[in-house]
Amino acid sequence: QAALRALHLSLEIVGAFHDVVSYLLAFAQLGNSADCFCALNPEPLTPDWGGTDRIGTELQEIQKMIDSLHNPLDPSEVAQLLAVHREVIFLQFDAAIRHRLRETFLSSGNVSAYQSVTDSIYHALPPLSNSAIQSAFSSQLRLPQLLDPQSCRTLMHFPWRTFLMDGGFFPVTINNTININYNMQLCLCSLNDADRSVAHGELVAMQFLMEDVLQNSYGCAVEDHADCQVSLAKSKQQNLAEVVDSSANWLQNSKKMCKLLLRHHDPVLSRNLLRSFLILWKQLEILKAEWGRLKLRTEDINTVPLYKEFCEQYSAAILYPAMKAIVRQTGTEEKFGEPVTSTQHILPPREASEMEMKVYQ
Repeated sequence: QAALRALHLSLEIVGAFHDVVSYLLAFAQLGNSADCFCALNPEPLTPDWGGTDRIGTELQEIQKMIDSLHNPLDPSEVAQLLAVHREVIFLQFDAAIRHRLRETFLSSGNVSAYQSVTDSIYHALPPLSNSAIQSAFSSQLRLPQLLDPQSCRTLMHFPWRTFLMDGGFFPVTINNTININYNMQLCLCSLNDADRSVAHGELVAMQFLMEDVLQNSYGCAVEDHADCQVSLAKSKQQNLAEVVDSSANWLQNSKKMCKLLLRHHDPVLSRNLLRSFLILWKQLEILKAEWGRLKLRTEDINTVPLYKEFCEQYSAAILYPAMKAIVRQTGTEEKFGEPVTSTQHILPPREASEMEMKVYQ
């Protein structure tokens, strides 16, 4: 039992950390040519996308998070932290490319760049999120039928076989980064230099947004500490996509988590908060897109006139009422005026956090 547990935790740590390092290398390569890490033709990383300095900084931040754990020497805590951190960074990249970047291009009238990214992400983003990539040796040690290689329970009972089924073609080798690097490059492959700079700006802005979400969350709640622990323990047993099934329940759980963050600055809880925020954002964008297609009676909102019409109707029917509901709860409704024209941008209330605005929408 001890050996099985050690193998399970070792593979969980190695698998998560390998993906994190692969992501950092691939992100740095987005500013370079495709053969940047070719052994026969080495090329140093350019500083445009952070270069080696950013990789070192990110690895130091991970070490700081591990050091701030309740017990940094407990492999189960380290494995949990690295697993949720891996999920957060890929969700960040997904949200930045799928939502922020495409919206920026379309709102600025750059339809060709918008369409280019749209065409690419349908091939590139799914493998970065949930597609299992089997090892070259997985045929020798297969999982029993009907078991999900990405299930925590499967990993617990069959750690090595599960790792071979979802660890890439050659697990734990640096050459295995090619899958992540290829798909990240594919998202931006058709963009010119100016458009790639815009993409870089959105990815950097995404990181600042995550910091704002955490910063605003540290002082957002006044719930009992014991209730926080019970709520968080229950949430670990559930899929986070189910935790956000209703606005009231999600806000209540979020506030409880925030209180615990305020007292302990737990890195695992911080990552869990960011993960639930990013999943909530993903759900909102799916609903917005479907709402827009039904409202405008179109298959896709992919032109500037359609996008402007969608923004006007969404602001009037969904966004403004959501903001009014937030200020009504804080008792500052009289300070929140109505937009003068249908094209006027609605500024969010000062006291509203990003999470609250998305939940109310």
